[in-house]
Amino acid sequence: MLILFDAMIFLYGAYAIYSSVKMKQTGQLNSLFTGAVTGQIRDVKGYIGYIYRRAMVMGAMAAVFGAVGFFNDYVKPIPAVMQALILLFLTVCVWFYVSISRAKRKFW
Repeated sequence: MLILFDAMIFLYGAYAIYSSVKMKQTGQLNSLFTGAVTGQIRDVKGYIGYIYRRAMVMGAMAAVFGAVGFFNDYVKPIPAVMQALILLFLTVCVWFYVSISRAKRKFW
């Protein structure tokens, strides 16, 4: 059961990295970082510039958390590392979603 959870978090991280790189290259918003509404934004390039690095950090953290979680569950238990990663992952999640809220207020 935990393998599904680890895989979903890892895939979210990989997709977040892919989406942010694609968004930066094409200049088009991705609904992963904006929600469902994308037509009301005033400054698309500014929003992408603001959220790009933050999305990369969030994606990398999620991918690392998923991979280490899989290692912890199926290869060798590392409880101290997992406890630290859980705290770090939750902190990065809160920081990222606060960043998205700030970006929406600033650029919408």
